[in-house]
Amino acid sequence: MMTSDAGGRTFWVPAAVVLSVLVGRGVCQQDRLTLESPAMAVRIDRHAGRWSLEDKQAGVRWPSQGTASPGTGEGLPQRFADAVSTARSVRLARDGVAVTFQLIDEGRSLEIRYEGNGLDEIRVLEDGLATTEAEDGYLIVPCREGLLIPASGEVTFRRTFGTSDYEGCHMNMLGLVKRGAALVVSWDDAYVFADVARTETDAGARRLTAALRLRKSARSIRLTPLGRGDWNRVAAGYRRLAERKGLAVTLRQKIERDPHAELLVGASDFKLWTCLARRMNEESTKEESVTVRWTFDQAAAIAQHLHGDVQIDRCLFIMGGWTEGGYDCRHPDNLPANPECGGNEALARAIHRIQSLGYVACLHDNYQDMYRDAKSWDAAYIEKRPDGSLVKGGRWLGGRAYMVCAPKQYELAMRPQNLPAIHRLFDPWCYFIDTTYAVGPRECFDPNHPIGRNEDIAWKIKLSDAARQLFGLFGSECGREWALPHSDFFEGLVGVSGRHYHNLDPKSLGAMVIPFWEMVYHDCQFCYGKYGYAPGRAAPYVAHHVLCARPLHYHAIPDGLYWKATPPARRGGADAASSGPEACYIRTDQGWAQGLHPLDAFIKNTHEVLGPLHRMTAHQRLERLELLTSDRSLRRATYGHGAEATVVVVNFRTSDATVESRYGGSVTLPAWGFVVEGPRFTAFYAKRWGGREYPEGALFTIQARGGRALDRTTRVRIFHGFGDPAIHWRGKTWKVERERELSP
Repeated sequence: MMTSDAGGRTFWVPAAVVLSVLVGRGVCQQDRLTLESPAMAVRIDRHAGRWSLEDKQAGVRWPSQGTASPGTGEGLPQRFADAVSTARSVRLARDGVAVTFQLIDEGRSLEIRYEGNGLDEIRVLEDGLATTEAEDGYLIVPCREGLLIPASGEVTFRRTFGTSDYEGCHMNMLGLVKRGAALVVSWDDAYVFADVARTETDAGARRLTAALRLRKSARSIRLTPLGRGDWNRVAAGYRRLAERKGLAVTLRQKIERDPHAELLVGASDFKLWTCLARRMNEESTKEESVTVRWTFDQAAAIAQHLHGDVQIDRCLFIMGGWTEGGYDCRHPDNLPANPECGGNEALARAIHRIQSLGYVACLHDNYQDMYRDAKSWDAAYIEKRPDGSLVKGGRWLGGRAYMVCAPKQYELAMRPQNLPAIHRLFDPWCYFIDTTYAVGPRECFDPNHPIGRNEDIAWKIKLSDAARQLFGLFGSECGREWALPHSDFFEGLVGVSGRHYHNLDPKSLGAMVIPFWEMVYHDCQFCYGKYGYAPGRAAPYVAHHVLCARPLHYHAIPDGLYWKATPPARRGGADAASSGPEACYIRTDQGWAQGLHPLDAFIKNTHEVLGPLHRMTAHQRLERLELLTSDRSLRRATYGHGAEATVVVVNFRTSDATVESRYGGSVTLPAWGFVVEGPRFTAFYAKRWGGREYPEGALFTIQARGGRALDRTTRVRIFHGFGDPAIHWRGKTWKVERERELSP
């Protein structure tokens, strides 16, 4: 830390020295013990274990009044007989059970640790982290992109966010802010569950609490006060903790490991989910239907269409339903590739054709679900309940699935006839194993392969590493921070089916969605949404992706060579399907995609914005998120800093908003409109930009050529998606109906 002598000279004192001096001062004052560092002062009652933490930089205390319990639970005493205090820790004990308060990380964090036989579930922090609407308090939950839950709000609720559970805590942390002071609570164990509640006090005020339940092996948590700040401070503070744990493996490192990863920078996610859709009955004994949606030759033709006709430069092209039984059928027995779609040779040929375009081909697989009609069916692979019964999964196309235990997933995947043979036969640059990161940590009580939640994660890491070692690039569903060092892309983290979440409704919590993931890990992973959605209602979803600086996923693809199925006379233009503000991105009036299939128009319009935006920001974090209006509907995200910063402003309200921009001056944004400004790229969907009015709204992008900044380049490419084709640039008005290279 920086300090000064009596003469005003400033010099650096190592934090450890300051910590030692501060903690050594006044450790014991009768019944109160004190731990102190430059960041905090922690005061602990030596008998009751009750405590408080003062954030010294912010002058804010947790809890605001009184003291917090050391925790409650069977076996945890509420009075302690022994107290041992050192310069950095206080240990309270009784009858073989102890609670330790310890300053770690050079005094930046407080760890609370429990030990002793007979301890059951421990509940802690419900009183220590409570905040109220009067304190302008709020909580950040890292669920998918992220939730900001204010203490204020009409809705009262209780909800549990389990560590790595489906729509639980996808980072091992919570962020809290009250009275302008920020704090992170973090942990390392998968048996931590966060119980979040907004309740009404006797006085009618709102109170927000976050209690942590520590089960089984979970025996510690950490509190890191961050001083003055908001959600931006929380994100930056947690990123430092993530780096210390080795989680923040960057895209630069991943590209260095496998150069094919560079092809995913700015790449859209295009997925043919079910090349073969075979539907079986519940027992997997009888076919109910068989549909070939795309042959392997058609899949390659679609990729060539996207590359040649729609001119999509970069794409992660994923194929599902290629396996012997079809999508979600007969797992884990994948080979040969199903003959209905063309068989092994046709699939190998298709992957070669796709990758010759510079696209990354990826095959979709699954080792969690097993079906009774699989050649390898054996109940020995399946998870067991404590009574020995088999654990059932979902009812999918293949019938009723059964849940394969994680070590058995690895065993099945690494059989010679599975991943090794698939790699040898088809050689895709990327592989996707479904559900691996999506489903919450599992338990199995089979005496031959018992595992807990932490062991389940460890085996999934082993499976990820093995697949990645074989194919080069690897991804799975949804995404968790523990998977970052072991994978390259997540599918489902950014959104689901055109919404922010699958089952969770932010309105039920009185919460808003913020791109917190991008504030911590934007530069560490390629991330997409998952499942299909309607392009004609997708403007809010596109706006969300613009704010997150993430390319879209296109998962609702019509059967066959879809672009040939719609007569040209019925394509494009402002037809009934493209009316209303939520349908703006399928517009083609006077634009590049006029005359193309509506899906192609949507892909082109959105990829031309989101692809270059991701290219500019892929190696940066979202460093500052600002809510520009009192209703929080106008939002500004700044990726990076200095000359390389990219600024994104998005209007999430249903009425127009006006903002100032560097290149466009006074810009009027319609509902779901945006303006992007970076050093080499700018884009907008606006009703006014550059002094020109666009009453119906217009979509343009401008890219600098030659690697120079927009304000210094002599050559630019302008893309026009829809609306009035005239644009004012560099003192002149240009007409751009599709795209145009200019040298103004």
